[in-house]
Amino acid sequence: MNNLPPTTEELLASLNQALPFSDEAEKGVLSCLLQHPMRCEEAPPPEMFHHEQNRTVAAIIVTLYGANKPIDPISITHALRDRGLLDKVGGAAAVSELFSFCPIPSHFPYYSAIVREKFGFRQMIGALAAGITHLQAFQGINDETAVDALQYCQKLVCEAVNDDGSSELEYLPIKELVMQVIDDSQAMAESGKQIPGITTGIEGIDAINGGLEEGCLTVVAAESSDGKSSLCRQMLESVASEGHCAIDFTYEMMPKAEARRMLCSQGKIDAGSLKMGLLTRGEQVALQVQAQKISGWDMHVIDVAGKTIEQICRHIARKSKRLPKGKKIVALIDYIQLCKTSAVSKSREREIAHITSTAKQCAKMTGAHIIMPSQQNKEGEVRESMAIEQDADTLIQIQKIEVKSTKKAWEKTEEDNKPNNVRRIFFKKLRDGERYTHVTMELVGRFFRFEPVREPETEAAA
Repeated sequence: MNNLPPTTEELLASLNQALPFSDEAEKGVLSCLLQHPMRCEEAPPPEMFHHEQNRTVAAIIVTLYGANKPIDPISITHALRDRGLLDKVGGAAAVSELFSFCPIPSHFPYYSAIVREKFGFRQMIGALAAGITHLQAFQGINDETAVDALQYCQKLVCEAVNDDGSSELEYLPIKELVMQVIDDSQAMAESGKQIPGITTGIEGIDAINGGLEEGCLTVVAAESSDGKSSLCRQMLESVASEGHCAIDFTYEMMPKAEARRMLCSQGKIDAGSLKMGLLTRGEQVALQVQAQKISGWDMHVIDVAGKTIEQICRHIARKSKRLPKGKKIVALIDYIQLCKTSAVSKSREREIAHITSTAKQCAKMTGAHIIMPSQQNKEGEVRESMAIEQDADTLIQIQKIEVKSTKKAWEKTEEDNKPNNVRRIFFKKLRDGERYTHVTMELVGRFFRFEPVREPETEAAA
């Protein structure tokens, strides 16, 4: 048996083979895009498709998506016919077959990975082939040495490794960024606005964080039942009342319960009375007024039990693309420890880290402001992952305040024995401002909202 390695001649003769590709994976990607156009954001670019027919359809899909036009077999067929490319891809029947080609669109990431991998192999083969051609043509003239020729081949291979077919990252020159900062400052001065972001509805908080600015992630941490959801929802109510788009993604509460709490918060209506139908005449009037007002908000309450952070972020991305000019979006995801993810992780800590990182990137890419409540332990640290604090632009802690009393136990009245609802809204992290500042407020449980309170002589609870 001949166990000798193949000769150079044998290796060169074996190179005359078809380039690696997967027509099934390419059609799978196109089918998924036709069924879920928002996946264009993460799809391989048209240049990565090997077959010209698939590459042509991919280019048309990207063009229509960029123009915010509908993407379906009819629209694709129409666009191809207008450009004289319909016969090139196999006609209208071929486009229709693509739509039903993939029965499970959720496998899109797997198909995309195959397309990218095959493209990478073709790039490497092309670079190696160009290197071989260069070496074969080497003559040792023009002061080029054999080492120079080999280094040129190495350069081709390195470029192939780094070239995934995507375009260069977009950026703005520093001069334009500087001018934008100056323009923003001047616009603030001329408009008379006191804060750059959307108001939270709480003056003390706005004075510290400047409101809810776009592209940021705010985490509100507290122990159980200390008002983290109430504070976040109160901010969302303020956003909606300002005319912006507010989305309440709720893992914990039912949508109807969320609407009830908004009515109580806005109308200062006792939650128990509303639930039991025992409203006073004044509360009935307030209920009618607030119901009419809230019904006019651009507010969406979405039950996301069983849904993943990836699905939530895709919804935010779709919504942000359709927003009218000047309108902003703020999303509440309640809450971090109940979030799910489609990513496979070895531990819950890594899952949480992926969840907050995904939310942060979604905020940056869409310009939305995302608010995420988080549980914290008795020591005042967010639960399950330190990545929560690292990813957050702002980390607010709701701290209980212990009120000192000089009264003896037998001297205390019923009023003295009532639970203390005074809270310190503490800014543990503020990426663009002064941290460790706070606002003292009172949690009014029956209204599900925080109200201002005078600072008492207090000591933070351990």
